[in-house]
Amino acid sequence: MKRFIRAVLPAFLLAVSVGQIYAFTNFSTEIAQYIGETQKNVQFAFSLGIFFLGMGAAFFGKIVEKNIRLSTIIGTTLFLSGLLVTEAGIHMKSLAMIYLGYGFLIGLGTGVIYISPVKTMMLWFPEHKAIAAALPIISFGLGSTLSTILFSGIHWGTPGASVAVFQLKGFVDYGITNVFHAYAIFYAFPMVTACFLLKKPKIQVQSFGHGIPALEFSYARLLGVPFLYRGDRFFWQAWLFMFLNISAGLCLIPLAKQMMSSPDVYGDNVKLITWIVALSGLMNGGGRFLFAWWSDRLAKRINILLIILAISAGIMLASFLPILIGLALLVINACYGAGFSVIPAILADHFGMTNISKIHGAVLSAWGFAGLAGNQAAMAVSKAFGGYGEGGHGYVAVVALLVIVYSLNFVNVLLLKKSAAST
Repeated sequence: MKRFIRAVLPAFLLAVSVGQIYAFTNFSTEIAQYIGETQKNVQFAFSLGIFFLGMGAAFFGKIVEKNIRLSTIIGTTLFLSGLLVTEAGIHMKSLAMIYLGYGFLIGLGTGVIYISPVKTMMLWFPEHKAIAAALPIISFGLGSTLSTILFSGIHWGTPGASVAVFQLKGFVDYGITNVFHAYAIFYAFPMVTACFLLKKPKIQVQSFGHGIPALEFSYARLLGVPFLYRGDRFFWQAWLFMFLNISAGLCLIPLAKQMMSSPDVYGDNVKLITWIVALSGLMNGGGRFLFAWWSDRLAKRINILLIILAISAGIMLASFLPILIGLALLVINACYGAGFSVIPAILADHFGMTNISKIHGAVLSAWGFAGLAGNQAAMAVSKAFGGYGEGGHGYVAVVALLVIVYSLNFVNVLLLKKSAAST
């Protein structure tokens, strides 16, 4: 019961709250219309958010190691402040304020909260590290769905509209800003509660792994400094795995609806496309759990990365037949989520638990850079080959790009295995 109160419950509350960052796509069109900006400019707030998520995870790992309560309080404060600043930015019709709120503050807060429960869960459940680390990561993946359901009754865009959840007359009167005002109030309670519940066990199994010894750890030694340290090869290969896997996922996931709407795929079959997109979110969470569970049962956990990449490359190769792109979206979502859930335990196996929050956070900086690279790469390739419309070859070009990226990442993981064996 103590493990549930001190680890499972607060981990779930924190992760499912900050998972709201992925719900931005639900509001970007309305925000763009309200403030008089292009959707592309508004959507960049989400890209900034993912970038600073990775940076927050990378640079706050040291605080997470030292004081788990302080780190969650910092992350919660940044996240809730970001929601309110975003609201103010929409009300003032200021794109810069939206970038500050959703891009910088919410991104940083989400990054800190994302890594805070992971080590704590692995310490409470040392016999099932992958599943333990996967629980908050799964909850993060479901956060977007929860946020959409909770506030589906908000009639944003109409000044004076009330919030369906609270039904308080006159509570808000700024249209689209209702969404972020309500988010800040709703998420404050579970997140603050979790800040005071989350706690590491008194007896901690601090295994040292096979990589950098705990007493000699430093970011300079991990990352490398010219003329001083070479950097840790295992770390950089793990970083590259995350960067390529996330970039590939973000090449497909945000653009899948557009690709499926092509005349030579599903055309105007809106019902089918809607069901596939809805199911893809569940596949993301399901993949996080399934592959984490699978990795706990492998003699060499690192082999799960080869399985993930082989499945990803195979389904994209099959997707040269356009009819299979819907299936590909479901499978890629599962494998995209799986990368996040298995990497903490793989890092812990190699480096040990002592500095795992620092190392996990540093690896997650790949998420930030992939958030800027993946979607843009797919759009550039598609545009160069004529787009997805009739006569264009954008579909084939993007599929070919993904096959190449997943194949290169497979080779990278083979080298990662070699690095692990040689340590």
